[in-house]
Amino acid sequence: MKTNTEFFIGNQWLNLPDTPAMRGLPKPTFNILKRIASLFVASLTSSAVTVRFEPLAYYSGGAVDPDRELADFANEEVKNLLDKFKFDYRLREALFDGAQTGDYCAHFYFDPTALPYSGTVGKHRGEIRMELVDGINVLFGDPACHDVQRQPYILIAGRDTVANLRKEAHAHGADGSAILADTEYHGFPGIGGETELSTDEENGKALFLYLYTMQEKPETDKNGRKTGRTLRQVHVTKATRTAVIYENVNTGLSRYPIAWGNWERQKNQYHGRALVTGLLPNQIFINSMFATAMRHMQLMAFPKTIYNADLISAWTNEVGQAIGVHGLQPGMSIGQVAANLQPAEMSNQIFALIDNAMDYTKECIGATDAILGSANPDNTSALMVLQTNSEVPLENIRAGEYEWIEDIAAILLDMMGTYYGTRPVVVEQEMEEPVLGPAGIPMFDPQTGLMKTAHATRKVLKEFDFRVFKELFFRIRVDVGASSYFSEIAMTQTLDRLRQDGTLDMIQYLERIPDKLIPKKQELIEALRQKPPIPAEA
Repeated sequence: MKTNTEFFIGNQWLNLPDTPAMRGLPKPTFNILKRIASLFVASLTSSAVTVRFEPLAYYSGGAVDPDRELADFANEEVKNLLDKFKFDYRLREALFDGAQTGDYCAHFYFDPTALPYSGTVGKHRGEIRMELVDGINVLFGDPACHDVQRQPYILIAGRDTVANLRKEAHAHGADGSAILADTEYHGFPGIGGETELSTDEENGKALFLYLYTMQEKPETDKNGRKTGRTLRQVHVTKATRTAVIYENVNTGLSRYPIAWGNWERQKNQYHGRALVTGLLPNQIFINSMFATAMRHMQLMAFPKTIYNADLISAWTNEVGQAIGVHGLQPGMSIGQVAANLQPAEMSNQIFALIDNAMDYTKECIGATDAILGSANPDNTSALMVLQTNSEVPLENIRAGEYEWIEDIAAILLDMMGTYYGTRPVVVEQEMEEPVLGPAGIPMFDPQTGLMKTAHATRKVLKEFDFRVFKELFFRIRVDVGASSYFSEIAMTQTLDRLRQDGTLDMIQYLERIPDKLIPKKQELIEALRQKPPIPAEA
C-alpha cells in the first residue's frame, strides 16, 4: 500500500512509498517554501496601510463641503475599529492563509451585547466584530464569479460548542434544546475501523451554517410612492444540522459582510492559486534527494573491515584490544589476514542538482537574494534598486491586498451606518496650547508680550449620528507609507542633505527624522524651542 504525499508549510513531512527500500530512509526537512512564504508576507506588510474616506468634492459653491467633516468622522472610527481588530496581525495571518491555500476571507458581524470602550461612554451597546474564515468554508452561489457583491447567496460553515449555539438560539426565541452535537469518529477506514465516540451534549461541538442572501425591492418615500431606486438588503439565516437558530433576518446591510481575497486570481472560479501551488513537487524532490544522500552516507560512508575467519575467530574494534591469529603460514602478509574496504564515493552531481533545484525554484518564484536578505548591504543605493526590482512580482499580490482592504472599509462604513446610531467617537483635534516653561508657567514672547502657543493634536470624544453614512457616498483610498529598513536609510540620507544645505533648521530636521534614531527626540525639540534665538551679527 502506498501512502499519499503530504505537505504543510509550517510543519511538513514526506511520506514516501511504503516499500522495503524506502522504509529506512531518514526524513529531513529543508523547507524553502516556508521561508519564501514568510518573507513574501513580511514584504507585503512591511509598509503601513491607512484607509481614507474622501467625499465627492472638497468644495461646494465656494464653501467647504460639509461632507468633508463627515469623512473625518468615518476615518477616525474605522481607524479605531482596525485597532480593536488588531488588523496588522490579522492582515499577516490572512496573507499567510492566501500563500498556502490561495484564498483569504474576513467575515464581519455585529455583537449587540458588547460594550463600546468597556462601558465608559454611557449606555451605548454593540460593536462590530471581525473573524478570519478559511476559504474552503466559504461557498459562493455563483462559483465562477469572484465578486462577492454579485453573488445570489453565500454560505459560511463553522463549528461551535453546543452550549454557545443553544444560548444564541434562546436569545433569538428559538428552541435551543433541538441543537445536538455532531457525531464524532475515531480511527480511519481500513485501519482499525471506525469507532463512534459518545459526545457530551453541552461540551460537544456542532457544525453550523450562515446563509446570506441579497434581496432587492423598490424604494418608497414616506408617502409610499416609489422613488425609482432599488434597495439592496442582506438577509441572513443561521442553522445547524438539527435546528434553525434564526431564519431570514433582515440585517439592514446593503453589502455582504464578507471580504474575499485571492493570492492569485484564476479565471472562471472564485478560488485563487496559492504561492506554493506547483512548487510542492520541487520541495518533495529536494527532501527526497537529501534523504537518499543521507541514507547513502549512513550505509557507505564508513570503512568496513574484512578478515579471514579461518585465522581469526572474532574481530573487535576496541582500542588497544589484542586480536589472536591462528594458523598463520610463513610468508603470509597481514593484508591477507585482515583489511579495510574504503568507502564508496558519492557523485558530486547529486548536491549540485539539489542546489540547482533550490536556486531555480527561488528564481522562478521571484525570491531573489535581495528580498530574502542574503545580499550584503555594502552598496546601499544598488541594493535599494535590486530590492525594488525584486518586489515587482509581488505587485499583483499587493494590488489584491489593497482591494481586499478597500472592501473591508466599505463593509465597515455600511455596518456603522446601519447599527451605530448616535454614539460618541474618538477623534483627533488640532488645538492651540500654551508653551510652558521649566516651572510649568506659560511663556511670553518678550517682543510682543503675547503668550507663546504651539499646535498640538489631542484625542477628544464627540457625539456623532452615524446614520448619515447610509445616505452618503465616499471614495475609499488605501494610503501606503514605506517603513522598510532601506526606505528609512534613503529618507535619512535625504534629510541629512537638506540639513547640510540649510533648507531645514534643526527643529524641522528632528520633527521629520524617525523616532527610533534619536532617543528622547521630543524632549530635545522642546529644549531647542525654549532656547533664546542667537542674535544675527551686525
